[in-house]
Amino acid sequence: MNERFYNLKKEKQDKMINGAMRIFAQNGYDHASTDDMVKATGVSKGLWFYYFESKSGLFCFVATYVMRYAALEYSMLRIESDEDYFSVRMKIEQCKMKMIDLYPYLPLFLVELHTERSPEVRKPLKDVVDKYETALETVLVKCDFGKLQERTDMLRVLRMLDYSLDAILRDCYASSEVFSKEQYLKEAAKYIETAKELTL
Repeated sequence: MNERFYNLKKEKQDKMINGAMRIFAQNGYDHASTDDMVKATGVSKGLWFYYFESKSGLFCFVATYVMRYAALEYSMLRIESDEDYFSVRMKIEQCKMKMIDLYPYLPLFLVELHTERSPEVRKPLKDVVDKYETALETVLVKCDFGKLQERTDMLRVLRMLDYSLDAILRDCYASSEVFSKEQYLKEAAKYIETAKELTL
């Protein structure tokens, strides 16, 4: 636990977390620069290293914080016993959009985190990533997979949906100065419905 950082006022904590999250989400770990974080937040480089010591320490802190926060939000989703996978998947996407109110780049950061391959941060984060994925699976196992379980290509359909939603999310962030939750959810709903139709 980073006690020095947590001694800051919550407003400053969120400002630094959001600034770091944005730069890491937009550039990936290797290309992210603390100079860009200084520009994004107005917090001096010296303070970044005072609280986090290194870029890898900062990345691991933000990733851990984000995944724990997201896992907590997922755990509060209400899932009915007869809800199908695609209905639950839409609820997860809506939950991500709710998190944007506090952390505007959180969904994009989660997407980029899954493709991050730098050994400097990948190995230290393995346990946290595993716990995040377990939290997501805990939500998904509550839903009714129905006919989906009978399909030999079930995993292919679900993976195709994952890739599609990730691409839509990236496009929505890249296409405008201000991310539109409504635009993303509208497009996500179309792709989720298309994936559902493939399983009928």
